[in-house]
Parts: sequence; structure tokens; C-alpha cells
Amino acid sequence: MAQQQKLTRDQKRELAREMARAEREKRLKSQARNRILIRVGATVGVIALLAAVGGGIWLATRPAGPGPVNMASDGVVFQGVDGEATVVETRALESGENPIPTDPSDFDDVVRIVTYLDFGCPYCAQFETTNAAQIEELVADGVATLEVHPINLLKNAFLGDRYSARSANASACVAAYEPSKFLDVSAAFFAQQPAESGNGFTNREIVDLVKGAGVTESRVEGCITGEEFKDWVEAATLRALTGPLPNTKEARVTGTPTILVNGERYVGSLTNPAEFRAFVESFRTDSGTGDDSAEE
Repeated sequence: MAQQQKLTRDQKRELAREMARAEREKRLKSQARNRILIRVGATVGVIALLAAVGGGIWLATRPAGPGPVNMASDGVVFQGVDGEATVVETRALESGENPIPTDPSDFDDVVRIVTYLDFGCPYCAQFETTNAAQIEELVADGVATLEVHPINLLKNAFLGDRYSARSANASACVAAYEPSKFLDVSAAFFAQQPAESGNGFTNREIVDLVKGAGVTESRVEGCITGEEFKDWVEAATLRALTGPLPNTKEARVTGTPTILVNGERYVGSLTNPAEFRAFVESFRTDSGTGDDSAEE
């Protein structure tokens, strides 16, 4: 085997220079490539930021989507017809249209009960499980009317999964497509209410819940899973929280449940049915309906 030729000192220096030059060129190419990636990433980030800002502006300024049938006042109204609590039919609000307050003169011979509820609210569950049956009985007997406003007050509860908004949307779906089951669905929501510290029901589970409450109309399922009235729920909630509330001296909803009888707020026990019944009965004196001087 031929003996390997030894490199001279100059040759070793030249080889070291070549190796250093090659390493430097490699490093410069890498730095140039990183600068390009950084510029591209920054551009994408700016575009994404502009899109998010633009989307936020659009969401804030776009008109709310069309509302559900039978909730022109932002609430669903029940009156007694042939011994049953029956929905008062109203048209759907157009996109961006203001709600049409219920006219008290249409029901001047009965006590008017109005509730603002969040299906995720445990205090609402207390009031509803205690009083829903007797309120429905009062309505069926022609003693009272009931107007229910589902709102999304607990939007940040239930681990951020928007359960309050989605359940309010589901109730609007029932009001629109199978209103005769609205009170049954409301009772089911409160009877099976998930804890605020956990997840709310998924849309699929909400579909199962409303079907378990007797809903058979096929359009309700698609309305729930597609959140057909999502924009309306947010708009109606904002209207309730900013006011003014129609047919009452109460300026706005400050918490749930907000319960009004002939425009006067009920502040008694949520778990004593006799106390609430007495409050309702107090408005049946003097021609059967009590004081009706609440401001519009």
C-alpha cells in the first residue's frame, strides 16, 4: 500500500480556510432562509390579525339573524285556551329588526307573569322546579299569562362551551317548530341541569334531551345542531341586559331569574311556592288584576 502523502504546513492552512469558508457559506444560507421564513410568518400573522379584527368588527356591526317564530317580543307568550297553556302565535323578527313588546291591553283581564331565565342558572332551576307546574296551571285556568325570555347570561360558565347560549337556541328552536312542547323542554332543561363547574350538554345531547321531552318535529334537530338562532340569542340577551325592559319600571335584567308580575319584580323565596302564589294573587284584587300602572 502506498504511503499516504503528508500535507505541508501551507496545504494544511489552505484546507482549513476552505473548510471555514464552506462552513461560513452554509451558515449564511441558513440565516438567509430563516429571515425569509420570519418575514413570511410575520406577513401571515399580520394577515391573520387583520382578519380577526375585521371579523370582530363584522360580528359587532352585522345585524342579528332572523328570530324564531312565536318570539317576536324576544319571549314566548302563553295564555289559557280550552284549559291548556297555549302559545300565542307571532311572526318571526326580520334580520336586525327590533322586538315587538307584548301589549298588556291584549291581556288586561289576567295577571301577567314574565320571566327572564338562563337554562344553566341554578337559581332559575330552583324557581322553575318549585313553581313551573303551578304557573302552568294558572295560565291554563285563565288566571295568568306567562312570557318566557331565554337568555345567555352565563356565557363564561360550563368550561367555556357556550352551553347557556346553545340551550337558549334550542328553546327558540322548539318555540319556532314545535311550540306546544316548549314548557316540557324547559322543565327538562332545569330537571337535568349540568353543574356550572363542568361541561354543559353537547348539541347532540341537547337533541336527545328535547326528544326525551316529547319533541318529534324533525326541523328542531337541525335547528339545534346548526344553531339556527345563535345570533338572535346574543341580540336578545344584549337587549335584556341593557334594557329598557318593556311593561315594567325595571330598567334591565341584572341577574337571573328575573321574575315580573304585572311589571313588578318578585324578590321573594325561589323555593316557596306558596310565597310566589301569594304574590301573584295580590295582583288579582281590584277588578281581578291589581295595579297596572307600570311604565312601558
